[in-house]
Order: sequence, then C-alpha cells, then structure tokens
Amino acid sequence: MRFVSAPVILAIGLVLGACAQQPPWGNAPLPIEPEAIRTGEREAVRTGQSQASNELVVLLPKADGSAGAVVVRSDGSGPVILDKPYAAARIEGAGHVQPLTYDADLAKNEFRATLTALPVRPATFLVYFLEGKDELTPDSELEVERIFADIAARSGPEISGIGHTDAVGTNQYNDQLSLQRAQRVREDLTRRGIPGKYIEIAGRGKREPVVRTVADAPEPMNRRVEVIVR
Repeated sequence: MRFVSAPVILAIGLVLGACAQQPPWGNAPLPIEPEAIRTGEREAVRTGQSQASNELVVLLPKADGSAGAVVVRSDGSGPVILDKPYAAARIEGAGHVQPLTYDADLAKNEFRATLTALPVRPATFLVYFLEGKDELTPDSELEVERIFADIAARSGPEISGIGHTDAVGTNQYNDQLSLQRAQRVREDLTRRGIPGKYIEIAGRGKREPVVRTVADAPEPMNRRVEVIVR
C-alpha cells in the first residue's frame, strides 16, 4: 500500500497518489488499467504543505485529452474511483472522501505554476529506411525535422536512437546495418545543431521486429530507428 499526503495532488493522466492505491480486486475485471497505474506513479505532483485533514486529488487529462484512473482511499471512507478528466475527491476531517468534479478552467488557472514547472514529457519518434541501406525514406526525412523541433524546445535533452532491420541477411550484417541507421539519424541531428553528446545510439539488428516475418523476408516497418527524446 502506498500513501501520499498533501493538500493538493494533481493526478496527471494515470496516477496512484494521495491516499490512492491499487484496489484489491483479485481476479475480477479491473476498472482501471494496471499498466497505466505503474506508469502513472511517476507522474504524481504535490504542492503546498502537508495537511492531512484537508486534501484534494484532481485527475488532469493527458496531452491527448484522455484520462486514466485513480483510486482514492482513506481509513475513514470507502474507495472513490476518479476516471474522467477533472474528476476530483476531497479528503476532509477524519478521512471522509467526497467525490466532486473540478472546473477545468479553474484547474488550469489554480495549478498553472505547478503545471508550468513540470518537465516536458518524453516523446517517441520512428523513422524508416530503404531496404538494405541507411538512407531514410522521403517521409522520414520530414520526420527528422519534427524530431529536431522537439529537441530544440527542451533544455538539456537526452536522446536515444535504436536502430533495427528486417529479416533479410545474417545477424552480423543486420547488427552493423542497424547501428549505421542509428548513426545516420544522429548525424542528421548534429548537422542541425544538436550536440552529439546528447545522443546515444545502439543497433539491435533484426532481433526486435514490429512485424513478424519468415526468415529473409523484407518488411518496411521493421527497417527503422526509434528515437526517444527526454
């Protein structure tokens, strides 16, 4: 069980926080998504000073407008599930949990300073390559521009590029080709002014296809570099 005390807790997307915990549903269907909960634990935000008798939990939407779920539980009340944007729960007095809906505009204004201070969320990009080459497809040339714009908007970014291939050729050949593709992406970004020290690369060869194929089968979706920007 994990408890967090704070007058205001902003649950962004999917979070376990502020007297929130994963419910003991056993093998019954889950009303919330465990995978999302594990991810969300890293996004809990606390503001103000601890005051156990008056706490507020607000579930804010993710960047795409969707929301996950938070379970708010107190010793003095049963669990309350927040699963819609701006759903909220106030924990008062001896631990009574009162569900309510927070006004969206009020939340944006009241928590503006906290939200502004949050780090930019990680972003993932995929770029694709011509068969047997470290040459980007035309569409992926444009995607590199999007990657550059995202990196340029961050302070002290961390970038990783993981190269992959399809199933054509030997493991040794594809290990080298996948690394060359990652290097190509790093070179494209450094030419645009991103310091190379921010970019880590690796090649995974043909070991991690997104589309399963038979041996030696070409597959455009597997000829890729995954770029993660933090």
